[in-house]
This record gives sequence, structure tokens and C-alpha cells, in this order.
Amino acid sequence: MRKYRIMGAVIALAVLPNAASAQEGEKFDCVVASVPAATKDMLGAAMAGAGDEASRDAMFKELATITDGCVARHGITDEQKGHYFDYSLARISREWLAIDIARLDLAPGVVDRALDFGPAGTNPDLSAEMSEEQVMKIVQAYIDAGVDIEKVDGAVWEKVGAYAAATSIYWNKRKLLPF
Repeated sequence: MRKYRIMGAVIALAVLPNAASAQEGEKFDCVVASVPAATKDMLGAAMAGAGDEASRDAMFKELATITDGCVARHGITDEQKGHYFDYSLARISREWLAIDIARLDLAPGVVDRALDFGPAGTNPDLSAEMSEEQVMKIVQAYIDAGVDIEKVDGAVWEKVGAYAAATSIYWNKRKLLPF
């Protein structure tokens, strides 16, 4: 049980307050398609805790500039701009983290199913913190998928938690965008 508490704490710490299914429409894709691949990699890594504050601030400014261009190009309202930025950041982070944790032999779909993420899912709000029950759902889902959780490094659990947070923000902000 102690191991689960430690993993829960690690995952909870990875949940970020501001943070791949098929995408429809140019508006949804504009920012993601406009961000250079190297910047996407840096953003994804930053959302998993890499880098320093100054480099993260510079990346967020670059993302804000790109977002502003897409907002102007597509006539996105001022009220939608914040949701659009958050959606785009979460999408970039989610896609990067999905690839990264898959390379570590953990399927991101396990998290999606455990927490009911998706277009018809309940999409719990993890923008603040994950509950112990949510953490345990993820852990149990990986156990049920045949993962020996004792062999999963703490840094990997942090990425799983960051993926869950980014996925939560992604789906919840996407619902707020009317396109």
C-alpha cells in the first residue's frame, strides 16, 4: 500500500495546473500545425518537468505568438482565446507524452480508459490535482494490462501523471471551443 501512496504522490505532483485522437477542422489544428517540431518536443518535455523556468517562459511566449496568429486568422473570439491556448498546449503535451510513455512500454490508452477520457467520456477535471481514487484507477488499469508496476520508475509515473493532466485539459478545453 505504501508503494501506491508514493506513486500517487508522484503522479499528483506531475499534474500541471495549466496544461491522439483524430482532429477535425483547421481551427483545432492551426496552432499544432504551426509549432515547429523542435518546439513541440521542448514543450512536451517541459510539461513533464524538464527545463528551467526561463526556457519554459520563452516557449510559452512563442506558443502565445503562434496562438495569436491562429486566433486572428480564424476569427476566434477574445473569450475563446484562453481556452484555445490551453487546448493547444495540452494537445501538444498530450501527443508528446503519449509517444514518450509508449516508448517506455506503457500504453497511454490504459490511462484514457481508466479515467474515461475521450469524445464521449466523462473527462474528469485534473487541472488542479488527481484524487487517490483516480491514481489507483490508473495503477490498477496498468496491473490489469499486465504491467509489473514494481518495475516502473518514479520518473515514468510522473510522465503518466502529466499525460493524464494534459489529456484532462485537452478534452475539457476542447469542449469549450465551439468549432
